[in-house]
Order: sequence, then C-alpha cells, then structure tokens
Amino acid sequence: MRLPDSQHPEPAPGRGRSLRARERNRLAILTAAQNVLSSNPDASMDDIAEAANMVRRTVYGHFSTRQDLIASVVRLGAQELIAYVGEVDVHADDAPAEMAGLILRTWGTASRFGPVIEVARRGAADALFAAMEPFNTTVAALIRHGQEQGAFQSPLDADLLAHLIEACSLTFHAAQQKGVWDGDETDVAYSQLLTLGVPAAKARATVDRAAAAHPTEALM
Repeated sequence: MRLPDSQHPEPAPGRGRSLRARERNRLAILTAAQNVLSSNPDASMDDIAEAANMVRRTVYGHFSTRQDLIASVVRLGAQELIAYVGEVDVHADDAPAEMAGLILRTWGTASRFGPVIEVARRGAADALFAAMEPFNTTVAALIRHGQEQGAFQSPLDADLLAHLIEACSLTFHAAQQKGVWDGDETDVAYSQLLTLGVPAAKARATVDRAAAAHPTEALM
C-alpha cells in the first residue's frame, strides 16, 4: 500500500541527490563493464573504470571485487532478458511454435551477453546459475508440456533439456564471436527444436512460421 505523501519521511538535505548520483554511477559502471567485457573478457577493473570515466576507487566503492562486478552485470543482463521475453505460454497448443518464437524473440538480447556469460562461467558461476534460473524454469515448463503433447520426443528430463538449450545458445554465441558461424537466430531455433526431438522437416517448417510471425525480432 502506498503511503500518502504527507506520511513519507523527508530525506536529509542533499541525501536524495546523493543517492541518485550513486545509482547513476553504479549503472554507468555496469554498462561500461558489459561493453568492455564483451570485447575483452580479460578486462581489468582499471579498464572498466576508464570506460566509465571514473577513477578506480569509485568502481571499488560500488563493487568490492571484479567477481562481484561480473555477477552484477550477469544479474542485470538476466533481468533485461526476462523482461524482454515477456509472457511465455507454457501450456501452448503448439509447444514447438512457442519455443521457436521464444528463441527468435530473445536471441538479440541474449547474444549481447554471451561474452559476459562466458566470463561469468569462469568466476561467477553461482551468480550466473541463480540469475538464469527463472528463465530456465519457464523453458523447462514449456518443454515438459511439449513432451506431454508428444511434440518434443526427447526422453531426457525437461530441466536438463532446458540447460542443454542454454548451453547450445552459448555455443552459437561463441562460434559467432570467433567468426566460425555466420548464420542467424533461425539456425539457433532450428537446432534447439532438433535437440528437443522435433523431426527435422517439422522443425524447419515451425521455425519458418515463427520467423514470419515475428519479423522484427527475427532480424535482431
């Protein structure tokens, strides 16, 4: 319940401005870290401070260690991904189509965090797992429903398949970064459906329909 304005305590003089400045600095550091780590996974705190136009001491005032900063970048990325995904119909009549559409919608956002996720795996694996778990839980629910429909023919556990889907996406991200794959998200969606046990011809037709239904997302 929201209190009437008259019942909200007045902030100390200057404190509100100070808090807002601190929040802006924190966001600037996270944005700089995301950009720097995406191009240089071995970037130091000094590199990130320079990109954020701040001194090293300011960065450490917000994040006590590089691992803490990476974990915060991962959490921010996961929140952005989940917010962008929006509503997922885990009881969809056509589970493969729902899964294909989900992948096409999220690829543009997820690919921006691929390099950072790889960094997190080396130093902030627990934070990565926790940040992605809400998304993976939703994906697992959709997979389980598709298995019950008979649309996803893989006999593997749905939770395991959800993590395999995540790992497959990361493999595509890495291949893209290394320049050994020049495809797009329709290739990713097609591969994911094959992993889930959708027959090849049906998987391709499903992805084509999903791409036609989400033309903006498919071009991200």
